[in-house]
Amino acid sequence: MKKIAFISQEFSIGKLPTYAGGLGILAGDLFYSSNDLKYPIYGVGFVNKNGYAEYSIKDKDIIYKDEDYDPLEYFLNIEDKFHVDLKGLRIYFQVWKYSLSHSKLFLFDTDIQENNPNIRKLTGRLYYEENAEEKLLKDLLLGLGTLEFFDKYGINIDKFHLNESHGGFLAIELFKRLKNMEEVREKLVFTTHSIIAGHDGFDYNLVEKYYDIPIEIKNISGNNLSLTKVLLNISGFSNAVSYKHKVVTESVFNKNLEYITNGVHHLRWINNKLELLYDSYIPGWRLEPSKLSYAGSIDRNQFIKVKNILKDDSINYINVNSHQNKSFKNNRILITVKRRLTEYKRFHMLLWRLDKLEELNKKYNIQFLLSGTFHPKDDFTKNTIKWIIDTISTIDVPVGLILRRGLEQERILLAGTDLFLHIPRPPFEASGTSWMRAGLNGTPTLFSRDGSPLEIIIDDLNGWFFGENNYDVNRNTDEKDIENFYDKLDYILNIYRNDYNKFIDVSLNSIKYIGPLFNSYRCFKEYIHKAYE
Repeated sequence: MKKIAFISQEFSIGKLPTYAGGLGILAGDLFYSSNDLKYPIYGVGFVNKNGYAEYSIKDKDIIYKDEDYDPLEYFLNIEDKFHVDLKGLRIYFQVWKYSLSHSKLFLFDTDIQENNPNIRKLTGRLYYEENAEEKLLKDLLLGLGTLEFFDKYGINIDKFHLNESHGGFLAIELFKRLKNMEEVREKLVFTTHSIIAGHDGFDYNLVEKYYDIPIEIKNISGNNLSLTKVLLNISGFSNAVSYKHKVVTESVFNKNLEYITNGVHHLRWINNKLELLYDSYIPGWRLEPSKLSYAGSIDRNQFIKVKNILKDDSINYINVNSHQNKSFKNNRILITVKRRLTEYKRFHMLLWRLDKLEELNKKYNIQFLLSGTFHPKDDFTKNTIKWIIDTISTIDVPVGLILRRGLEQERILLAGTDLFLHIPRPPFEASGTSWMRAGLNGTPTLFSRDGSPLEIIIDDLNGWFFGENNYDVNRNTDEKDIENFYDKLDYILNIYRNDYNKFIDVSLNSIKYIGPLFNSYRCFKEYIHKAYE
């Protein structure tokens, strides 16, 4: 069994705000899965003690809320101090340890008195940097600090699994130490989780202010330091996180990749009330999520009864916690978008044509929840949320906004909604995992044709598709997609109102098809067999 270091800037751990979105959830789910499967890994990341971003809405104003937490309440502090030596700068850091029965997580923290104020804040708030230099220092710390930590801590790592390019300086430093590219390849696994974002790049003049780059690496990277390009070329195993993501990434970077499709940790994300129902009809599903393929054996009336209770829970939660134009009610069809909010996710697509929305409401009696958070510097999303706040006061459709994330909240909302929307603009969604969590909770989804849903969803069987399956990053399909989106939504809402048994068939099939394959046990086992061993 190889010793694996799993490196990510973000991890979703318990109820802590140490993640932003899909990457952090995946990293956390794989970390917990490694422990469950008794194949221990060493997770490495930042403590992110100031969280990412959460907002409230007051008098139509969007108010940023701190997510500060005290690491002492959750982690063990390793007494040793560590440091990374750069040209003209030494960065000191302490390490916090989070232990499961097998796997361990180590989180770097620069908020110690040995550092100057600018360095102390490096590991505070996730993905929040004032400039390229601060971003560079974070990447240098994650990459070089990982090697420094394991060297000093006395753990001989067999393979370093880099998630996104943030830890890419680890690979460059390995090459400088080993001076043998084949030996470097043997030790590196690289997973890219995005199409555009996540690919850190820097001007050589800035980088070499702190760290010298070998000519061999420059020859690979080109005019600027592209950490993704470097990692794709010097890692022994590189992968995308869905088949379509593999194809699109290969066209962007002109490099062949493997693919390992993402999965979610079934025991973390399924609502407790559904867990008990599954226990009654699918023995052994907790240890073997592949057994969720027997979801068809769940008593339909019991399933409907539990889902109605969960919808009540969701409605109550929304009415207490959301900014809304009208109260939500159980007799209305609940449609939900729940994910990290950014432009390409098209999170507000339902509101693009208000006339169509009002028409659907008159026919089917609907309500819409938009839930998630966004980067503090994302002006597009902030302005869009402001537009939504203003607009919903003029329409009859109940619309609610909850601008935060969290495990408990998601268990309530994804299990209690009638229909989930997964509607990113193709081809910019690498995989997507929110739809997997919805499916595990028996909630069907309307999908755009992008990411991992293309590998399992059959229209009208276990979900629904709309729009084009576009592979061209330079082509925008919004205008074509929007008409098909409303037409398909009309089709689904009609099924809900007039053929509810068919709607329940699709709901149960969501569990039956998604659960056995899109869980993190399957995903982690693939990494073991394809990348680690």
